[in-house]
Amino acid sequence: MGVIHIMRIREFVLTAFLAATVAAGAAAQTPAAIPYDRLAQRIVSALHLTAGERVLLRYDPNDLGPLEPVLRQQLEAAGARVETLNYGPVADLQGHLDRTDVYVWLPAGPTATTPADQREILAKWLDAGRGRQIHFHWDGGSRDRDGLLAPHSAELDRRYVDALDIDYDKLSRDQDRVVAALRSGEVHVTTPAGTDLRFRVGDRPFNKQDGDASLARTKQARTRVDREIELPAGVLRVAPIETSVNGVLVVPAARLLDDARATDVRLEITAGKVVRATAGTGQAALDAFLASGASLRSFRELGIGLNPKLSVTDADAVLPYYGYGDAVVRLSLGDNTELAGDVRTGGGARWLFFSDTTLTAGSERIIENGRLTPKFR
Repeated sequence: MGVIHIMRIREFVLTAFLAATVAAGAAAQTPAAIPYDRLAQRIVSALHLTAGERVLLRYDPNDLGPLEPVLRQQLEAAGARVETLNYGPVADLQGHLDRTDVYVWLPAGPTATTPADQREILAKWLDAGRGRQIHFHWDGGSRDRDGLLAPHSAELDRRYVDALDIDYDKLSRDQDRVVAALRSGEVHVTTPAGTDLRFRVGDRPFNKQDGDASLARTKQARTRVDREIELPAGVLRVAPIETSVNGVLVVPAARLLDDARATDVRLEITAGKVVRATAGTGQAALDAFLASGASLRSFRELGIGLNPKLSVTDADAVLPYYGYGDAVVRLSLGDNTELAGDVRTGGGARWLFFSDTTLTAGSERIIENGRLTPKFR
C-alpha cells in the first residue's frame, strides 16, 4: 500500500499539483468552521510560557489567517511579548531570532515559502539551544501515501481539531513503551507488498512528539527535533544505526522528478545504503531521481504514529498530519542530521508512508497488519 516519492523537500513543495490541492483545501476552511480559540489554547498550553518570553509568529494571512490575532491575544494574556512576520523574504531574520525565545510556524499556503537560507538560520538557532519551536502546519500535513500533499478538506479540519484534544500523559506513556520495545532487539518491518527491512536502534535518541513544548522539556533536548514540537502530536522518531539497516523496501508506485512515474519499485538496502533500485516501469526515472541528491541512497529514519484520533484505514485516500496516526509507519531516505544520525549530506530527505506494516522488535510485536497490538494501545 505504500508509495515512494524520494525528493528534496524544496523540489516538491511548490508544484502546480500541490498549489491546486492546497487551494482547494483552503477554500473549504471558512472562519466559522474552525474553532480558532481552541487551536490557540492548545498552542499556548503546550508552551508553558513564563512571563516575558518572546514569541515570533510566522504567518500566512491566506491560510488559517484568523488564527494569528486570536493566538496573539492569548499569548499576550499569558505574559508573552509577541512579534509577527509574514512568510517570504526577511531583511534580518537572525536579528529577529536573537530576541526570540519561541518560534511558531503557523500554517503556510503554497505561495508562502521559507527560503533555504532562512531554514539554515533557524536550524543553527535551534542547534545553539537559543530557543524552541512549535510546528502548526495544519493543511500542509495532509499527505498522500506517496508523501506529497493531498487535498485538505473540512473533514480533515474536524479531525485535526479533535486530534488536539487527547490524553497527552497517556500518549507519552505509550511512546515510552514503544521506545523500550524498540531498544529490546532487532527491529523487523514487513508489508504485504514485499517490504522486509531489519535494523537496530541501539542507544540512538528518540524524538517523542508528545505535545510538550515547555522550556524545561527542550532543555533536555538530545536532537534538533526535540526543540521542534508538532501539533497535532503523536509521532515517535528515531534514526536507526545506519550500518544495521538491511533488506528491501517495496512500493507499488512512485511519482518522481517532474511528475515522472515508476511502478513496482524495489530498493535493496545493505548497511544503510540503497545498493540496487529496480522498477517494473520507469527505471530511467527512478535512476535519475535517486541520483538527484547526495543523501537519497541513505536510509534516514523510522517514525511510528501513536495519536489515537488520527487513525488510518486502507480506504483512507489521505493520511492525516504526516502519518502521526495510530500505527502509521514512516520510513524515509536522506539526511538525518536533525535526528542526530550519521547521514549529513546537505539536508535532502524523502518520506515514505505505510499503513499496513507488521513491526516487531526482539520478541515484541508492536504493530500487526497496520494496527497496534493491545500492549501498545
